[in-house]
Amino acid sequence: MTLCLNPHCPAPENSAQAQRCQGCGAKLVLGDRFRPIKLLGQGGFGRTVLAEDLSVSPPQPCVIKQNLRAQVDRDRFFKEADRLTQLGHHPQIPRLIAVLESSQGLCLVQSYVAGQTLAQVVTDTGPWREAQVRSLLGSLLPVLAFIHDHQVIHRDIKPANIILSRLPIGAETGPAQTLAPLQRLGDGRGTLLPVLVDFGAAKALDKATLEKTGTVIGSAGYAAPEQVLGKAVFASDLYGLGVTCLHLLTQQHPFDLYSALDDRWVWQPYAPYPASGSFTQILARLTARSLRSRYPTAAAALADLNPAGQMPALSLAPPVNNSWHCRLTQPTPKQVVQAISLSPNGRALATGHSDGTVQLWDSATGQVIHTWGKRFGPLGNGHQGRVTAVAFHPEGDCLWSGSQDGTLKQWDLADYRLRQTLDQVGWPITGLKVTEQQLVTATTDGHIRLWGLPHLALQGDWVRHQGSVTALALSPNGRRLASTGDDGTLRLWEFPSGQLLHTWTQPKGDRGADHRLLTVAFYPQGPYLVTGDAAGAVTVWSLENLERAYILSRHQDAVTAVACWPGGDVLATGSADGQIHLWQLETKRRIAVLSHDWAVSALAFDDQRPILVSSSADETLRIWQAESERPEP
Repeated sequence: MTLCLNPHCPAPENSAQAQRCQGCGAKLVLGDRFRPIKLLGQGGFGRTVLAEDLSVSPPQPCVIKQNLRAQVDRDRFFKEADRLTQLGHHPQIPRLIAVLESSQGLCLVQSYVAGQTLAQVVTDTGPWREAQVRSLLGSLLPVLAFIHDHQVIHRDIKPANIILSRLPIGAETGPAQTLAPLQRLGDGRGTLLPVLVDFGAAKALDKATLEKTGTVIGSAGYAAPEQVLGKAVFASDLYGLGVTCLHLLTQQHPFDLYSALDDRWVWQPYAPYPASGSFTQILARLTARSLRSRYPTAAAALADLNPAGQMPALSLAPPVNNSWHCRLTQPTPKQVVQAISLSPNGRALATGHSDGTVQLWDSATGQVIHTWGKRFGPLGNGHQGRVTAVAFHPEGDCLWSGSQDGTLKQWDLADYRLRQTLDQVGWPITGLKVTEQQLVTATTDGHIRLWGLPHLALQGDWVRHQGSVTALALSPNGRRLASTGDDGTLRLWEFPSGQLLHTWTQPKGDRGADHRLLTVAFYPQGPYLVTGDAAGAVTVWSLENLERAYILSRHQDAVTAVACWPGGDVLATGSADGQIHLWQLETKRRIAVLSHDWAVSALAFDDQRPILVSSSADETLRIWQAESERPEP
């Protein structure tokens, strides 16, 4: 394909052999040498297009930086291009190939840098550790010193403008060997070299025009305060690099890490890995809003980062492959599955629905085995309100369901009849757990009630939450019960005595944010509890050191479900943003991202196999499993 560079072309896509655009008639090959192929990105000043250089054989990939601004100081543009020619001799800066003027405006053509941007890498791998960020700083600070020595300010340092480019194993970097220190990141499959990109034509805009129109070069959140005012200095690039480091450590946007109320960065609570005091001070000086407090030069920052003059080598491990796939998608028309439970043998799964029905499914085929319908007035024996909880008895002979109507029902799995109904609860049921001899319910009035089986005799009533109890979790050994509440508290109980062992309170963070705890799970491979809150935070709480907790990740919306696989180190978190994140908790690495079209409503793992069942407001039930567990064709 050949892409027309005319930004107003009604049909910009043309055949690979076309010389003139079929949509607007414009000449397609720029300077009779560069054939545009596809759009890579577009911003306020211009756009970036992948192209191929036809002057070499075989054609080599390159990038066209096309300026779309009407008012451009041509002299300044070409002077900036001269500087970029000099900068391109550095192995961590794209080489300038050509500067062209056409009917479509002024264009820079630069070498193409293959690889992932830091924004993409952190999305795939999750937050970085201090050692990784230190190594990156050790590699990029000399690059900033190099461009500043050439009187160039980048003015748009951010994760999307730094590419980790792979070099072959044993490849020499040429001029890089003369630049010390140059820290490269290796992962066993070659060298990963951080490359600073986007020295675009935006930097050549007329200064008087910028001041007159109030245009600001830079990206929101990463631009230094003086740069926002149109007065960028060399230290402005250090600010952008420092904020980039905060993003790598937390995987959060800078807007979420700065407290306007306290006028300071508050990134530490969002970093899953601890940072040393000395490194925290370096980041504080890089991201200081006052120029007096910020490092004046890249060399000054590098001296603090590496007082001994030598950076340690670092292995940047590649991201774990997304090896989970959707084995089955089952529509649930006009109803949303609110609760899921898998049978002890894994052969069946039960679902509770928004319309008051309960269904039993064959987990292998996705076929409905039986449906217990909604009750209409005196007719029927089902629930009258939304079903909020379902749970199999450990012996697998019956199923329990709880509802917003405040009733608890027991269903026989041999003949599908209703065994009994408990209507003494009265308040909407929000949680349900079943053991061989007891059953526990949580309700919106703040009560956790213990019922003896088989006759449902009330054995305990625990009231500590202020407001609704939102979720329950039972430890793998059955000796502890955890509960979360609208009041933002996580409580640990001895089971079945009901003795309250400890209470945690979710950190409030930003004022005005909704920090209700909505879901909880015990991590079966270690002494941890995992919770999700209404602000999107996934928090891990230690059961050994009760003062220790950290935020593992943040979803874009409320965390609506958390589940842990009993058979191994896999944690699943589902959110109202429609995504399911799978984690290895011991390594704090995200191993997969699964998606629904709308909010995730429930999650449940098979006890023995790496199989996950999810449901969503998109009215589907989905079964996911690990790649290694795919059935043979």
